[in-house]
Amino acid sequence: MELKTTVKDLGRMPWFYRANSRTGKIFGKKSLHLDEETDMVIDYMHYPKGFTTVLHRHPASHGIYVLEGQLETDGELYGPGTFVWYPEGIAATHGATEYEDLKCLLISNKAFSIEYLEEEEQRQNSLEKKVMDVNRMPWFYRPTTTTGKLFGKKALLLNDETGMQINYMNYPAGFTTINHRHTAGHGFFVLEGQLQTGDELYGPGTFIWYPEGYVTAHGATEYEDLKCLQISNKTFNIEYV
Repeated sequence: MELKTTVKDLGRMPWFYRANSRTGKIFGKKSLHLDEETDMVIDYMHYPKGFTTVLHRHPASHGIYVLEGQLETDGELYGPGTFVWYPEGIAATHGATEYEDLKCLLISNKAFSIEYLEEEEQRQNSLEKKVMDVNRMPWFYRPTTTTGKLFGKKALLLNDETGMQINYMNYPAGFTTINHRHTAGHGFFVLEGQLQTGDELYGPGTFIWYPEGYVTAHGATEYEDLKCLQISNKTFNIEYV
């Protein structure tokens, strides 16, 4: 079977809006990836100002990466560039503030559903969410083993259960890999600059998913740095081809 990439351009995708089953408030979604192997979900979410969930939990660990606006969760506020990871079973509420819309990525480590809770169950919750702010994290720069070119990484998540990784990447202008493949399906969400992969260029708001074993080369263009989120569905390593 021939392996193919999947490309989703947010600017060309329609919103799917629906009402929350408990509050009746409207929120929007654009589905970027539903993984066939692990059932992990990657969605682009729109929570209009004033939208919040009621107390709930999920049978999967999941994270929210803030792109625009502020995430309000359990009385705390987190702005663009913040990644909040909720462990499986944690009781939480989240949504937008009263003053501005929230746009974010929602990423789970496996199949995703919801269970609503009563307020007294909040007190029985001993789990804690993990918060990573890319604006406050140092870069880890290292050279590739093949070309010696430097690239940067901020590690946001290495999930103990599935091995999935989420990294904030910086490929400087002119940085490209050589042909390689990975032992995991993985994707890039472009934040700044352009992702060059093969003969194609993809700008901000584009999500590209590479199936496990797909042979490719990718990186930045000659003219500008590339910043993006790298997301894998399981344990991630590289083999040069």
